[in-house]
Amino acid sequence: MNAAYRPGLARILLALLAGAVIAAAAAWIYRISQVSPAQWQSDPIALLLPDDMSDANRLFAAAWLDAAAEEGIRLQAITASAFSRHGLQGERPFAGVILPDTIHRRISTAFVNQVSRFVENGGALMLVGDAGVLDENGYYAEPASRLSALAGTDYAMYGKLQERMSFNPTIAGSPQIMQALHIPPGRWIKDGAQAVLSGYGEDTLRYPVLHTGDSYAGTVRMQAEGNTVIAGEHAYGKGQVLFVNLPLGYLKLRTDGILMHGFLHYFANRIMGQPQLSAAPEAIGGLVLNWHCDAKICIPAMEQLIKAGVFKRGPFSIHVTAGPDQRAFGDGLGVDLSRNRPFQALLQSLRDQGNEIGSHGGWIHDWFGKNLADGNQEQMTPYLQQNADAVARLIGHRQTEYSAPTGNQPVWVTDWLDGQQVLAYYFTGNIGQGPTHTYRDGRRDPHIWSFPVQTYGHISTIEEAYTEHVPESEISSWLTSLVQFTENSGQIRLIYFHPPGAVLYPDAIDQLMLAADAAAKNGRFRWRTMTDLARFMNRREQTIWNISNDNHAVVVDAANAASLKQQTWLFPVALYAEPRITGGKAKVEQRGDTWAVIAADVRQLRISTPLIEKASP
Repeated sequence: MNAAYRPGLARILLALLAGAVIAAAAAWIYRISQVSPAQWQSDPIALLLPDDMSDANRLFAAAWLDAAAEEGIRLQAITASAFSRHGLQGERPFAGVILPDTIHRRISTAFVNQVSRFVENGGALMLVGDAGVLDENGYYAEPASRLSALAGTDYAMYGKLQERMSFNPTIAGSPQIMQALHIPPGRWIKDGAQAVLSGYGEDTLRYPVLHTGDSYAGTVRMQAEGNTVIAGEHAYGKGQVLFVNLPLGYLKLRTDGILMHGFLHYFANRIMGQPQLSAAPEAIGGLVLNWHCDAKICIPAMEQLIKAGVFKRGPFSIHVTAGPDQRAFGDGLGVDLSRNRPFQALLQSLRDQGNEIGSHGGWIHDWFGKNLADGNQEQMTPYLQQNADAVARLIGHRQTEYSAPTGNQPVWVTDWLDGQQVLAYYFTGNIGQGPTHTYRDGRRDPHIWSFPVQTYGHISTIEEAYTEHVPESEISSWLTSLVQFTENSGQIRLIYFHPPGAVLYPDAIDQLMLAADAAAKNGRFRWRTMTDLARFMNRREQTIWNISNDNHAVVVDAANAASLKQQTWLFPVALYAEPRITGGKAKVEQRGDTWAVIAADVRQLRISTPLIEKASP
């Protein structure tokens, strides 16, 4: 697998997808709700954009809006001047605002004052990266950013630090904040009592941030060397500020979107207590287990796993490199799917059990992965087609899933897959995220869904762990913690194995299956396939919903021309009484600290959820 991808920007294409509320939210939301106006739960969140919107700015804005839609958060773009006009009569039509990094570095002092008044009067602010560090003439303020009081600490201290104003540290926080940001175990690793962000190929990742002052006015959630504040929240007047000292938009457009998604969820849910539309059918989390069968040696390993009862679970996504060779033409090391009748029967049996069979690249695994490039589409497309045809003959219809040998997938391959109506592919960017429409090379995937892989520090496969002598107990703990993460968060994640690697650590695989069995028995976990989830998310994108406030109740109105079936809205129990269905049909369940409202097979739904009144401190 190869995680090296060129940076990508985006084109505008908005979607509605989702996030989920994790069980530990109630205590923090209760604290904040005591000082928060009720409108935080019902009024929109605004993404504040510069008035002079260049094409590049629009691409950044699209990335923010898409991420919010995928997290199930209502985010509305508005220019700085339009935002200022909204407040001229003292009205506050937005519950919170986001000042994004990179595209909104220049703002006037008058606008700084406008945003400050908004927060002082009870609004919520998410202040991101280098937003507003320059005045309208392009100069840094002295001695620090004019937004330092809002941030809760001095930062952007150009006069003092000059070119040392920014640096690239490792990022750390508690395991609890990683969970709150929906960052799964493995994407962070323990370093003493702290959790440090990691990624494929790197045990500790470094991110560009701004040095901050020696003190912070609130609660630090993430930090870097020298006590630099990476993320923190504090009260400002009657409002609340979430300061995120990271270039979230910049990272999202370069296939590292998990931090933008996580902080959007945190802002909307943890700080503002807004309802969210779940990412998973019925808001039940789970794992996609993607098996890659790329050589003849995978067949006896699969048979061993079948005998061990692994494939009695599932369904799983099983991808095959179909040619007779593996490393080089003529080596005879491939599965030779078209002529291998016993292997055909094995796969057909697995398909009949509900597993999804897809392609793992183009006919000859190692050669294809090594030689695939941006400029050889004409040469390499026939191998993609051969593999697709072999899989289609086996399953009786076009393939719907794909995984790239060695993780090598130029953009033209994604476009080819999209043109073939393939629904989903596994991806070695956006590590740790759930399914997403990926941004690469200045654009967003048109329709197809990417499923980022999960990692354990710098590795992602069992054979890598075996080669590096990682104890089986560590891999077992990681895999079972992923089950627990998806169970508690209602999130979807993908892991992938090669069968010959999986049999090296049989106890780890067994513990994974037992943990999934237990969670599924409690109704809190399901195995998924890429295809099943992609179809669900395509339906979700067609769901239109909004929130209003009616007599101390938050009202959700939702519609889908086909069906709202399995769409699920989540409400923190600490803020909301039991939801009532006032239109359409749905069931209401309390899941720990969250109300889940699960739509039936209806086209329209109305949910009325009374707010719980909290006494002022």
